[in-house]
Amino acid sequence: MILTFPHLGHLNLVLKPIFTSLGVSVQVPPPVTKRTLALGVRHSPETVCLPFKIMLGNFIEALEEGADTLLTCGGTGPCRLGMYAQVQQEILRQLGYQFKMLVAEPSLASILGLLRELVSGAEWNRIYRTFRFAYAKMLIIDEIERRIAVIRPRECRQGNGDDIFSSAIAALEQANCQADLEAIYLTILAQLAEVTVAQRADIIRIGLVGEIYVLLEPFANQQLEKRLGRMGVEVHKTMQLSDYVQGHVVRSRQYRELHHRLEQLAQPYLHHTIGGHGLKSIAYTVEKYQQGVDGIIQAYPFTCMPEGIAKNILHQVSSETGMPVLNLVYDEHAGEAGLVTRLEAFVDLLRYRKQALD
Repeated sequence: MILTFPHLGHLNLVLKPIFTSLGVSVQVPPPVTKRTLALGVRHSPETVCLPFKIMLGNFIEALEEGADTLLTCGGTGPCRLGMYAQVQQEILRQLGYQFKMLVAEPSLASILGLLRELVSGAEWNRIYRTFRFAYAKMLIIDEIERRIAVIRPRECRQGNGDDIFSSAIAALEQANCQADLEAIYLTILAQLAEVTVAQRADIIRIGLVGEIYVLLEPFANQQLEKRLGRMGVEVHKTMQLSDYVQGHVVRSRQYRELHHRLEQLAQPYLHHTIGGHGLKSIAYTVEKYQQGVDGIIQAYPFTCMPEGIAKNILHQVSSETGMPVLNLVYDEHAGEAGLVTRLEAFVDLLRYRKQALD
């Protein structure tokens, strides 16, 4: 058995060591490229959303490199994510690929069930330690990303923070134990502290909300965070990979309390479930307004039902609060030039607005 899974940001740095340490061979798909997208688009239904197409391309490329077992996630509610596995499996079968598809539903019970199937002989203590190590690595990656989002618009040498992040990812990929993680984390913090930054008065703060795949996968959002950072924007991304794990797998008490608070923030505008992360898009927009953030960017794939509903509601939120909102809709036809033009115009608008308010 050679296991593979689709890319989602730095998910491969978390999943690969889990399975390899438990004796499962892993074939990580090649990095997402235009070829990946082209393969997915060629074999997908035309109106399906961008994440479906990129993930299908991931699977095709991994199967070409020898994978024979596909691991993907399931879902519930109005979001079509819950249908991905069944449709992708049928498409790949029609293309002639031979494989086994494993679907991890968003619950701890489902994941443990899959582990019993994949590594039936492993001791539970060993599995627990493996997951704990992977989760600690995930938290470190998310924390470093947050710190670099603050440095990026202020650094005197553009790209300095991103270079440190790349070295951090390379080091974390080689880490074998908790002590390694702690040493790497302290080293990266020291390197970030040495970055020369300018004291700028024109920094704009923008909150990123939207659909999780587009928010977390740089190829899908066309390097949105880096582009904004280089325009002098401090990005406040409202969703990290660890958020998904805490909310859908661990279901920690802290996250349940957070979700309840978000429901209260969205309640004046939303009175029922719309699926996906639509509620969070609305709630975090309200929260960022209360925190004095300058603007909001909602990023999501074309035809995404939950975020399409949230988009219409965000118009009302923006009207009532005065919070500027930019909606970015992504599909395979999204061009770089158009994106840059819209981002530059939005950032200029926020900068002029901030100067007028000051």
